Amino acid sequence: MRTFLPTALVLGTFFAAMACSNSPSNTRQQATNTTEQLKREAREAAGDVKKGADTARTQLTAAAEGVKAGLDDKDSSQVDLNAANKSQLMGLPGINEAQANKIIAGRPYQHSHEVVSKGAVSEGEYGKIASHVRVGSAAK
Repeated sequence: MRTFLPTALVLGTFFAAMACSNSPSNTRQQATNTTEQLKREAREAAGDVKKGADTARTQLTAAAEGVKAGLDDKDSSQVDLNAANKSQLMGLPGINEAQANKIIAGRPYQHSHEVVSKGAVSEGEYGKIASHVRVGSAAK
C-alpha cells in the first residue's frame, strides 16, 4: 500500500504532463487510432477462434465417422474360426474351453457352419455364435 500511493502519484503526474503537452485534437486522434487498432485485433482474434472452431468441428466429425465405420464393419468384430486362438474363441457366447479346443482341432473350415458338422458345437450353440464368427480366406 505504501508503494502504491507514490507510484500512482508518479503515473498520474506523468499522464497529466503528457495530456498537457498534446493538443486535444492530437489526444483525440491518438485515442481514435488506438481504438481502431484494438478493433482490428479483436476481429482478427475472433476470426482465429472461428477457424479453430471450424477445424475442431471438422476433426470431430471425421472421428465420429471413423468410429461409426468401425462399428459398422462386421468383419472386423467377427472371430475367424480358422485363425482365432483359444481365448478369442472362449470369448464367444456360450463357448467354454473344451468347445474352443474342439473348434481348433476341427480346422480348417470352409464355411462357419462346419463347426456343427465336425462336432465342435451343437446346432443350438452355433445359433448363439453364428453372427459373431466367420471363416477367413486362409481356409484350406
